[in-house]
Amino acid sequence: MPSGKRIPLESDSIFYKHLSVENISLIDIDEIMPDPEQPRKHFPEESLNELASSIKEKGLIQPIVVRKTGDKYVIIAGERRWRACKIAGLSKIKCIVKEVKSDEDVKEIQIIENLQREDISQIERSKALQEYLSLMLRIDKSDVLKTVSSYRFNKCSEEERNVIERVLKVIGKSPKTLERWLMLLTLPEDIQQKIDSPDSPITAKHIESIVKLKDEGLVKEVVSLIEKGNLSSEETKAVVDKIRKKKTQDPIGIAIKSLKAISTEIENADSNEKEEIKDKLYILKDLVEELLKKLS
Repeated sequence: MPSGKRIPLESDSIFYKHLSVENISLIDIDEIMPDPEQPRKHFPEESLNELASSIKEKGLIQPIVVRKTGDKYVIIAGERRWRACKIAGLSKIKCIVKEVKSDEDVKEIQIIENLQREDISQIERSKALQEYLSLMLRIDKSDVLKTVSSYRFNKCSEEERNVIERVLKVIGKSPKTLERWLMLLTLPEDIQQKIDSPDSPITAKHIESIVKLKDEGLVKEVVSLIEKGNLSSEETKAVVDKIRKKKTQDPIGIAIKSLKAISTEIENADSNEKEEIKDKLYILKDLVEELLKKLS
């Protein structure tokens, strides 16, 4: 899904077919509460303040979606807007009250709305897709990637195929892309956080190579090298490909040692020296040659 673009929801009617349609209501903001099971957990303060300023000036354009629970209303979709309205000092907020038949319907709406966010990060997108597929396939989250991989090779059930094809239609991507997005969640947690950092040099192309490494230590060292040396995706691919092709009795330890040496060299170099190192490491030929010598 390209950054800054909404997922094309041609099949919105599929996702909302079990929901009844109600009119917009003005509800006391203190009677509304967030859903603790909402997939989205992080709401950047700067973004909330910007939205709050817009709401003060123009009002809330898009109502939030809630359901009645006892004497309160629980948010189904629109928690960010609700939080911004509180910051803006609104006492009442426009809501669409939905009557849903099951918690599964609520979860489905929440995940789809989350996927439509323009500011969704790579990891958030992957987690939302994983959660949605887990919900619809009725399988554990840890089995989602395996099931999608089975679909690619036509080894899944008809029910699984229907669900996955429905998701592929919604996101407008190929099975391979969906699989690659889900593979992000196999990376160490600290690497996932680095990927989602706003100033991260790690691009989607970098990630495409990184996820091919099965060893956590190697993943961390390659990521460190990308950060310190500002390596291109082509350079990263060259390293990863060579590491994966060469197999010896202990390739992992040797590869990590070599990568650490290069990372230290870059870290300790001044700006001029870094440029010299960068030139020498063009497409990482020198690193690959050294690595191959040690692996042979």
